[in-house]
Amino acid sequence: MAGTIRSAVFLVFLLSCKSSGGQDNTTNPNALHAHESWCPEGFETGPSDTCFAIPANPSKEAPVLVYLHGIYSGRGAPPEAALVRTATQRGFAVVLPRGKRGHCPLKAEVKDSFCWPEEPDDPVGMKSVVAEWDRVLWQVDALLEGGKHRRYVLGVGNGASFAVHLATRGFFDGEAFAIVDGVALAPVLPPRGKTSMLVMSAESNVKTKELSDALVKAGWKEAFCPRAGAELKAEDVDAALRFFDHEMKGASKPFPCEK
Repeated sequence: MAGTIRSAVFLVFLLSCKSSGGQDNTTNPNALHAHESWCPEGFETGPSDTCFAIPANPSKEAPVLVYLHGIYSGRGAPPEAALVRTATQRGFAVVLPRGKRGHCPLKAEVKDSFCWPEEPDDPVGMKSVVAEWDRVLWQVDALLEGGKHRRYVLGVGNGASFAVHLATRGFFDGEAFAIVDGVALAPVLPPRGKTSMLVMSAESNVKTKELSDALVKAGWKEAFCPRAGAELKAEDVDAALRFFDHEMKGASKPFPCEK
């Protein structure tokens, strides 16, 4: 029954995209051919070069996790996609957008990689990237039923820095953000509303520690958790999901980094 409802919603969605002049990915140089998909196992193909995964038995209050990957190359998904999908086992729907070639730093080794914008002086460009997520978020909300669902963001590396900028500039309406090894792209602004942030980084990462200090100084509700290594790990995803649950419940005590 649930599969039938999802198929019906998806069909209505596709028809609405065609009638409203939705984007045709066959004209997008970053997209694969129409019969191909970069979405990893366990994810469905969404509009505007996105993927998504829905919990097996989602509640009508199921939250949505948007994952922003770090710099990576290749035609497929970021290598940690399967790890991020485990969030569906915790009741989260997962939206997996993909950055674009051309946003990366001007270095030969990453010129053809997928990245998120890092130019703080180009807010229009950043907003246009976020606007491409609207249709997949609408689709996921429709599949979950119950109206608009709470949205949370987890980012790593380049994706974490982009997430910080989205949060501190109010470019994306997220309930809370969790970042792994991100940095500030511009001076940190005071929070808008009650948005909170979890910062995860090795103590030796000076720029991320500076970001953490700047968030506190600007009045953000922030938690800092030390971590080891350069790649996203299961304990990072676990900490992020626990932080989101902690914020959803409105807990008054500081967030514990360890279980």
